[in-house]
Amino acid sequence: MKKINRKKIAAIVFFISAVLFFSFTMPFRLRLAVADITEMRPVSALTPVLGLIFGLPAAAGCAAGNIAADLASGYEISYALLNGAQQLLYGMIAHVLWNRINREHDGSEFCLDSISRLLKLFFVMAVVAVVTVLCTSVTNHVYNISELISINSLYAFLNVFDSGVLFGCPLMICGHFLQKYFDNRINGKKEKIITFSLNERMILNTLITGIGICILVGAAIYITDKMNTENTAVGLWGRIYLFQTLTLNFYFALSMGFIWFTERKISRPVEHLADVAKEYYSGHSDDGSRKKLLEACSEYSDDNTEVGNLARSYISMAEDIGDYVDNLRKVTAEKERINAELNLAASIQAHMLPCIFPAFPEHSEFDVFATMTPAKEVGGDFYDFFMVDDTHVAVVMADVSGKGVPAALFMVIAKTLIKNYAQSGMDPCEVFTTANRLLCDGNDAGLFVTAWMGVLDITSGNFTYVNAGHNPPLIRQKDGRFEYLKSRPGFVLAGMDTIKYRQNELTMHPGDRLFLYTDGITEATSAEKELYGEERLSEYLNSHYGDSAEVILHGLKSDIDSFVGEAPQFDDMTMLMLDFKMKTGE
Repeated sequence: MKKINRKKIAAIVFFISAVLFFSFTMPFRLRLAVADITEMRPVSALTPVLGLIFGLPAAAGCAAGNIAADLASGYEISYALLNGAQQLLYGMIAHVLWNRINREHDGSEFCLDSISRLLKLFFVMAVVAVVTVLCTSVTNHVYNISELISINSLYAFLNVFDSGVLFGCPLMICGHFLQKYFDNRINGKKEKIITFSLNERMILNTLITGIGICILVGAAIYITDKMNTENTAVGLWGRIYLFQTLTLNFYFALSMGFIWFTERKISRPVEHLADVAKEYYSGHSDDGSRKKLLEACSEYSDDNTEVGNLARSYISMAEDIGDYVDNLRKVTAEKERINAELNLAASIQAHMLPCIFPAFPEHSEFDVFATMTPAKEVGGDFYDFFMVDDTHVAVVMADVSGKGVPAALFMVIAKTLIKNYAQSGMDPCEVFTTANRLLCDGNDAGLFVTAWMGVLDITSGNFTYVNAGHNPPLIRQKDGRFEYLKSRPGFVLAGMDTIKYRQNELTMHPGDRLFLYTDGITEATSAEKELYGEERLSEYLNSHYGDSAEVILHGLKSDIDSFVGEAPQFDDMTMLMLDFKMKTGE
């Protein structure tokens, strides 16, 4: 935000003050041209109020406006200059006196938000009224306009004092806003100007009510006295003004007691509670701000009023929030610990699966590549490939029911059993039959495993495989297309301990490829609830059959991600590709 120069601000204040003084003076002089009552005008309060708020620029502006008004009214230039000097004096007296008795220097020194500041304003206006009466009386006497002491002296005092209070309070509050605005512009800030406080609103409402009472009293006296034809205009306006001021000052006395009581019992406690609640909120409910809130509320908690109810509600709220925050901290710490353990478990699981490629650099007869993307930190899918002996390589693809830690633990058991029995020399059907029986023992959680296992003889190309309820793999014969390897699947592992599995055989030739996967691939779901499906899978593989296994698997994962979009991953996605390149000895 562009900064405003202080000299420019002073010039603006000077100009506005001069225009306001001149504009508010002339209508009263034109309409009330009787010399005895020319001092009955609210503009008399403009100089001390603006001077009190803005200091020398405002006082000088009012002085210039007064000189212009006097000259326009036909007064001598010496009289106009003397009145201008007096206006400058009134404004500066109010400014200096206010700053001496009201020592706040926090940007709120012109804010009327308490009974003490309102009484200080009454005192300043009373002093300025006395000085105004003295200076005006001496000046008018010197220029033979009026006597030194007369009833007009009382009218002038009441005029300056009452007008200063009635119109000074709103002007001071608006002046406080203007001060904040100009300070923000000078410092280049974008801070929002505060709204009226409860006390400021109460004071403004009191003043508005006072003005209304004055108007009613004046109207009543005017109507009553107008019936008496013997009354002169000066006498009529004098009586109206006298009754109005007496009524107004009596009203002020009663109002000060009411404002003091409401400030002490209502507005100040509410503002205090609002401030500490705001600090409590801005402090994000930390221990220090909560302690301040509880201390502040304890001052009013014994009151049998709405303020007491509010304080007790704040105390209850702070205690509940404190307990909630403490519990949240414990839960968060526990969650962080669990997350750390899950990350460690994910790392352990990742290292349990073979992940170094090329997997068998000493064997040029075949190549294997695999990937797994768990849906959670740890998953239930697993793949495996290992040498059964020097001439046989086994590949395994499995999916444990469920997600998370239970599925991962069950996966470890199943993987270990399958690999151990396979390397012991059992046929694939025997491996699954034995592993199934052991997995059924103690399976109180009711977990099960879909699995597919195949063993390739790299000397002859004979491939023996067994399926325990798993998705059918895809095989591509040399110079052919990927097609699903259909076979009658057996029951899932860990489902029934009496199941015996049957195996199937086929012959693989150099150049053939086998693709294994879990259902997380074909059941990947887009935001429109559409499945990736088996058809898209085979189309992608056939359109990229010439790429390496690594390129195909990474490309397929990217294609699935593009299909799914922003939809979350609900299942683990695991893939494995086996390339049979040549027979041993070729």
